Amino acid sequence: MRDKNPATRLDKCDLRILSEIQTDGRISKSELAKRVHLSTSACSERMRMLETSGIIEGYHARLSPALIGGLLYIMVEVVLDHHRLEDQRHFESAIVNIPEILDCWAIGGRVDYLMRVASSSMAAYQAFMERLLEAGLGIDQYYSLVVTKPVKANSPIPLSSLLLDGRTGVFADKPP
Repeated sequence: MRDKNPATRLDKCDLRILSEIQTDGRISKSELAKRVHLSTSACSERMRMLETSGIIEGYHARLSPALIGGLLYIMVEVVLDHHRLEDQRHFESAIVNIPEILDCWAIGGRVDYLMRVASSSMAAYQAFMERLLEAGLGIDQYYSLVVTKPVKANSPIPLSSLLLDGRTGVFADKPP
């Protein structure tokens, strides 16, 4: 029986492709093929497979918050009133459509969710949180952590050190 997890079918060449496009999503197929030591057609076929399997979710531009108006980022820890599955689903389905919430992770520990929120000012953030609380999403408590300086952000996934670990059994080949 064939494994349904596409990650288990990746080889060294796929990982080199993924590493390259994480760094430069606008790289031409011919330049990418050169860097990963494939023909352009073979590289294009692998890219198509990585895209259709969902491993590559998209190509995006990374914007500079400082140069587009000085956005604030606030990390928000959220604790729900109740921890029933339907309460979690209600919260999660509501927040996916709120553009100010850039990321949201369900986490374990003393809080239920960690969100990264973008705002133009602290006053705008406070108004946003008041609207969120009034929306009936089941938020019991929230804690705001204002990002004062990005030290490391938007880093690519370190494929060679994380996914090629022999203990995981995910890849049989050695790192590229």
